[in-house]
Amino acid sequence: MIRVYVFIVACAWLFAPVIYAQKADKNAVNKGGERISKERVEAYLSFLASDALEGREAGKQGGLVAAEYIKAVLKELGVKPFYDSYFQPFEAYSPIREKQVDFQVNLDSIAKYKQAPTYRRLNLRNVAGYIEGQRKDEYVVIGAHYDHVGVDELLVGDQIYNGADDNASSVAVVLQIANAYAASGEKPLRSIIFAFWDGEEVNYLGSEYFVANFAQLPSIKAYINLDMVGREGLLPVLYPEFRIPEKTAENNAEGKQFHLLYTGELTQLSEQVSKNIRQNHLNIEPMPSLLAHKSRGSDNLSFSLREIPVLWFFTGLHPDYHTPDDEVERIDLDKLTDIAKAVYFSIWHLANKE
Repeated sequence: MIRVYVFIVACAWLFAPVIYAQKADKNAVNKGGERISKERVEAYLSFLASDALEGREAGKQGGLVAAEYIKAVLKELGVKPFYDSYFQPFEAYSPIREKQVDFQVNLDSIAKYKQAPTYRRLNLRNVAGYIEGQRKDEYVVIGAHYDHVGVDELLVGDQIYNGADDNASSVAVVLQIANAYAASGEKPLRSIIFAFWDGEEVNYLGSEYFVANFAQLPSIKAYINLDMVGREGLLPVLYPEFRIPEKTAENNAEGKQFHLLYTGELTQLSEQVSKNIRQNHLNIEPMPSLLAHKSRGSDNLSFSLREIPVLWFFTGLHPDYHTPDDEVERIDLDKLTDIAKAVYFSIWHLANKE
């Protein structure tokens, strides 16, 4: 643990100093966007999806190191902690079995599990930073889960599920957007929370705990979710909102499409995303779909069930999903970088729209 943490500190050279603009105009938007680079995305991704983090399983050492790394990046960028020390700690209980099973979240009924000898307690933590807006009590939340499924010692060969696409790719994007917004020097109209969820792989525990304990939910004007944004998804998803990517006349480059899912309140924003992509000459193509409020699949559910508008970026499922083959070398870094830019411009629009 100490050795890995020292490595985190040694990586400080990866984080360029924050630059603050002096004037609120379009140049500030572009200035922030220029900070989003393939090299920075790859640096974040490569650490989070390295063998040293042992698959970032919730409650295990690798997950704790990932949380410390995210905190170190946010602090280096000058992004303020939303909670003390950036962490929102919580507990969950996991049945002790040979194979992984779903955890049960600790919200109201933790006491009954303390008496059960077949359960073990896990200490989990969300990580969150924020940039305060002019309307400091209005929020836009952008989030990605940082946990994955850990190590399977029963496997022959590679036993570590590094989860490069699921979901180190999205964490790298959110960190890049925090970097870009800090670099713009702009104080947004609304405060922006950069959230990193623990326990998503076991029933969305982190995001559920966040919303269940957020004092003024109506002050959250929208949630932007990122989950698996670095590959080409070729497998069907068992929800009607998703479809297999196809070549189109607008973009005949294979693998550049992505799912853009939105609840009805954000229809206009989904159209703005497409406009931003065209205006900034990004080599990606959205496939917009309306998202039902009860649609499962990721941390979107924790917010949409509370009637909070949701926009979700997702590049789709692939054969390496939840296998040890979900590695950094299989990530499309150009696509991932362009998605980071598309999300950044969308957040800018959402955080500043009257």
